[in-house]
Amino acid sequence: MGGTAVTIAGSMILAYGATRIGATVFQELRNAIFATVAQKAIRKVACNVFDHLLRLDLSFHLSKQTGGLTRAIDRGTKGISFLLTSMLFHILPIGLEISMVC
Repeated sequence: MGGTAVTIAGSMILAYGATRIGATVFQELRNAIFATVAQKAIRKVACNVFDHLLRLDLSFHLSKQTGGLTRAIDRGTKGISFLLTSMLFHILPIGLEISMVC
C-alpha cells in the first residue's frame, strides 16, 4: 500500500513539473511569435510617420521642438504595441470564450 502511494505522489509531482515546463515553453513561444508581428507592425507605422515628416514643409520643422516631436512619436509607437498586446492576448481570447459558451 505504501509503495503505491509513493508511486502516485511521484507521478503527480512529475506531471506537475512537466505541466509547468510546458506552460513556460508555450508562453515563451507565444511571446517570440508576437514580438516579430508587433515589431513589423510598429516598423511599418514608424516608416510611414518618418516619410510623412520628411514631406512636411520646413516651416513646420522650424516651429516645432525636435524633442517634443520625438517624444510624441515614441509614445505613439508604444501605444500601438500596447493595443496589439491587449487585442491579441486579452480581448480576442475573451471574445472566443464568450462565443464558445453562447
